[in-house]
Amino acid sequence: MIILEHIFGILPINRVITMRTIFHIDMNSFFASCEQALNPKLKEKPLIVGGDPKKRRGIVLAASYDAKAYGVKTTMPIWQAVKLCPEAVIIRPTHNLYSNISKKIMNIFDEYTPLKQQLSIDEAFLDMTGTENLFGSTLEAASIIQNRLLDELDIPCSVGISSNKLLAKMASDYKKPLGITEIYPKDIENKLWHLPVGELYGVGKKTTIALNKINVKTIGDLAKCPVDTLATIIGNKYANEIHDSANGIGESIIDPNVRNETKSISNEITFSSDIDDLDKLKKEALLLADSVSWRLRKHMLKGKTISIKIKYSNFKTITRSITINNPTDVTDIIYNKTCNLLDNLELGQSVRLLGVGIGNFDNSEYQQLSLFEKEENVPHKKEQVDRLVDELRERFGYDSVKRASLIDNSYNPKQK
Repeated sequence: MIILEHIFGILPINRVITMRTIFHIDMNSFFASCEQALNPKLKEKPLIVGGDPKKRRGIVLAASYDAKAYGVKTTMPIWQAVKLCPEAVIIRPTHNLYSNISKKIMNIFDEYTPLKQQLSIDEAFLDMTGTENLFGSTLEAASIIQNRLLDELDIPCSVGISSNKLLAKMASDYKKPLGITEIYPKDIENKLWHLPVGELYGVGKKTTIALNKINVKTIGDLAKCPVDTLATIIGNKYANEIHDSANGIGESIIDPNVRNETKSISNEITFSSDIDDLDKLKKEALLLADSVSWRLRKHMLKGKTISIKIKYSNFKTITRSITINNPTDVTDIIYNKTCNLLDNLELGQSVRLLGVGIGNFDNSEYQQLSLFEKEENVPHKKEQVDRLVDELRERFGYDSVKRASLIDNSYNPKQK
């Protein structure tokens, strides 16, 4: 019974087997929607949030759907976005707006079920099993929540419904904006198998390329491919995970104490010319550590295992890691440990790629600190600097703040 519950979302209640009802609710273009809710006039033209509106510097933090229709994407340089969508209105992020609206959204969710698992600032899983007598059918309940967010907060969302979290998340992506979609295990052949394999949750760009090389091009191809064949190119554990996902098998346990399912956060950069100088490599490592720590704090995560990835000019790849006692999201700590790992390497030959990552998350000690807290209440003095940098970046764009030693570098963080 435990196995069935874990895989298919079956909940035993008084010996009666009931399929769980899982919602995944994802806000549509959240940052842009928040700005439009604050100032409805911004709905009149395509909207881009991020960077400097006058100098057109920085990156796109968010874009409205009419801006996305022109090809504008998150993390794209502002100048490129404006070239694609000349009519767009560009604004800086509004300080504290997104977190405040996020809290209101999550409070609304709490009125419908105590089983809520928040994934990020703008999405959450809800276990709605057994709420039919309170809110009607699953589609009726989804519509009630969706309309309430629109009426009270002017924030659009899409709702995915299934018996497990994987399919609920896939369903919420199925139709945007303002979609309500049901995808159950019996539906995957018709609704998911024709999609490109890269659209399956958990399959990244590199895996997609590797799968395409063995003629696995759709989710259906992946579902039918023998696990042993997949394991030869991506390893046994990952092969089993994505094979199960392609067949609609996923967890259905909603844990309110779990903030995020992210297992690790990393960034990497391929150099335009190979590097054989350790000091130059460390300078690039600071760039990566800065962006990784920034993303950690955005997701309210702290990690204990810091790792590096090195690809040499002959394409040989190695990884090294170190685990610290206390979880951290502090840039300087991550950077110093990264340098320790680099110091223990014998370069031998030049490096074409460097990656920095952190995992082994432990948020039991996570604190949302104010910039103005007394120093004795701050676990690490460097955190105050990091929080200040974060607030400036949230307000003026990621590129608005750089460390002095990186002033000649130009880098935008990309999620790996």
